[in-house]
Amino acid sequence: MKSLHFYTTLALGALCLVLSITSIVLGRSNNSLQLQQQQQQAEINKGNTSIQIGQNLLRDMAELPLKNDKVKQVLTRRGLTVSAAPTSTPTPTPSR
Repeated sequence: MKSLHFYTTLALGALCLVLSITSIVLGRSNNSLQLQQQQQQAEINKGNTSIQIGQNLLRDMAELPLKNDKVKQVLTRRGLTVSAAPTSTPTPTPSR
């Protein structure tokens, strides 16, 4: 009976060791994946910032001829007509 307890304890100890090593390896792999995901999210955020800057720049460029007569004259000479369009705000659609 003593050898049965010994081998059972030895097998359970080995199992605990294998599970501990597996847990450490998977934890490190998970950290690597989290770092990669954070880097991708940072790139996405940079893109969103660029889009916002581009939209603001285009809006300012569209408003410039309305504020500056010289720019308006240059555009008119190039065949572009400039007029103030009413600003419309998008209405949010109700979620269902």
